[in-house]
Amino acid sequence: MSFDRLWTRLFGSFAAVLVLILGAAAWTGEVRIRSFQTEEVEARLETAADLLLEPAAIAFERDGVDPTLERRIEELGRATGLRLTFVRANGEVLADSESPLPLANHADRPEIQGALRTGRGVEERRSATTGHATHYLALRVERPDGAGWRALGCVRAAAELSQMERALAALHQGLALGALLALGLGLAASARLARRLARPRETMTREARGFAAGELERRIAPRGPAETRELAHTLNAMAGALAERVQGERAARAELETILASMAEGVVAVDADERILLMNQAAARLFGLAAPIGAGGSLWHTLRFPELESELRCVLADGAPRHVDAVHAGGRTLALSIAPVPSSARRSGAVVLLSDVTAVRQIEQVRVDFVANVSHELRTPLSAVMGALETLDESGQDAPTRARFLELAMRNAARLKAIVNDLLDLSAIEAQGSALPLEPLSIAEPLRSAAAALAGAAQKKGVLLEVDAPREDAPRVAGNAQRLEQCFTNLIANAIQYTPAGGRVSASVRSTRDGVVVAVADTGIGMPPSALPRVFERFYRVDRGRGRDTGGTGLGLALVKHIVLAHGGQVDVTSEEGRGSTFTVRLPRSDEA
Repeated sequence: MSFDRLWTRLFGSFAAVLVLILGAAAWTGEVRIRSFQTEEVEARLETAADLLLEPAAIAFERDGVDPTLERRIEELGRATGLRLTFVRANGEVLADSESPLPLANHADRPEIQGALRTGRGVEERRSATTGHATHYLALRVERPDGAGWRALGCVRAAAELSQMERALAALHQGLALGALLALGLGLAASARLARRLARPRETMTREARGFAAGELERRIAPRGPAETRELAHTLNAMAGALAERVQGERAARAELETILASMAEGVVAVDADERILLMNQAAARLFGLAAPIGAGGSLWHTLRFPELESELRCVLADGAPRHVDAVHAGGRTLALSIAPVPSSARRSGAVVLLSDVTAVRQIEQVRVDFVANVSHELRTPLSAVMGALETLDESGQDAPTRARFLELAMRNAARLKAIVNDLLDLSAIEAQGSALPLEPLSIAEPLRSAAAALAGAAQKKGVLLEVDAPREDAPRVAGNAQRLEQCFTNLIANAIQYTPAGGRVSASVRSTRDGVVVAVADTGIGMPPSALPRVFERFYRVDRGRGRDTGGTGLGLALVKHIVLAHGGQVDVTSEEGRGSTFTVRLPRSDEA
């Protein structure tokens, strides 16, 4: 039996108290019963001694031993079951109901001394004559003597205690049986009571373990005494409050996870040992990982990002935030914002905020390139115009020279005008955006108009221009006829410009499940793969020298891109150097038949 359990401790306590009570009761009963028995014996002895006082006085006044007295004492002793003795004042035994005379002098017996001194003497001892435990009572026998009393001797009555001991032994046996029965019943009741008192607490312990395991919806039935019921109510209230708090924490965590999951920026939280505390999906995507690293994982076991590693360790070391742009694998530029997060252990963790600024940096670079390109494109014709005008301003120029420089100035002025017009058109298209006025029209009309306007230029250069656009049942789109014609004109003109004599330029229209596709293909000089992502940028030229030789402004394809985007479509290009290029425009079909 383990005494770590509540019910065993209660049972042990009850059993100990029960044994102590029974032991105390047995001891008290023993003392009381023995005292009662002793008082009963003394009462018998005193009664017998009182009856013998007068005969003893007569006997003490005679000389010698009276045989008649001895017989009477023997008969009286047998009748009462007592030992009766007459002892003179000098200790001489005059008669005894059990032992023949002479007997040893009894002057030294305590009961005799007590009786002679005070009139009554009591003693309990083992008899020197019989060898049995005996209770003695002696009364003084006296006669008046002048002004006082004279002690003649003592009458002693004695009872052997063996009879009392036998009675006490029988009583003890009965008491022992009763005590054992009471002890058994008491132990059984104690065990039942202990289990009854301990059961609600054991139940609450099991339920509390359920609370600790997260089963906060369960409740403890209030049973047992008032204190136990109050404890059950308290635990239930605690579980309810804890459940509400856990639910709130879960809701807050779910909100946080939802916010982090919906963020375009990546978030990574690490502890002071650079172990992951949190990483959202955006961070995994920006790092090029298939899934976020779980809590407790190491960032550097699965990622190689030296710039981030060095900056993060600096923040963890000095606690100062860092902001830096770093180029990660794959050519992606990430903006890193790293801030320390103090903790109770006085060791800071850190939070890393990642932003993909690749497109922003590309736009900034495009803007820089645009300023540089527009300056370059404008500076060349302006320099030519200024040079021609300076030459014309000089005196002594002949007519042919003046005519040549005048033609140069006009040609470059026309180029300047074309660049400015294209810039204005591009600005107007960007400003209108989705507000560009559209109407249902046949896609064949602006395509054929553009091809017809450029047919002479193609024929003059010796390039075959073919248009595959049906006049009837042509696909219809929601478009702006003027802007679409401008778009197709730029594509066809661009194809004619970069197609050598003897080549071919074709424009075709076809319907798809999602819309209309217009393709302009040529057999010209083509472009390298590296140029294809930037071909629609303003003033971008695969070869700046050949662009100016063909007389382009460098804005034609940029106009094409923005016109198509304003129509809700998209444009792309495929090309192979020496074999030509194909520009494909995809436009949504008109909802109107």
